[in-house]
Amino acid sequence: MLTDGDYIVRMVNFPGDVNAAIRVDCDDFGNIYINDSLSPEAKKKAFEHECRHLERDDLSSYDPIEDIER
Repeated sequence: MLTDGDYIVRMVNFPGDVNAAIRVDCDDFGNIYINDSLSPEAKKKAFEHECRHLERDDLSSYDPIEDIER
């Protein structure tokens, strides 16, 4: 389970239809980037989606992206 000390959320302006993205740094600290142009509800959904990726450690997975995004 993630705690507030495991990640930081940053609001950014993504091009196109990108809702959010994550990156884990060398200290295993999660960086969640949310598209600032989304509605508040869409931001919440994007945040929850990216948290699931962090909780499952999807960035270390060798599974196809299509399977990870399901």
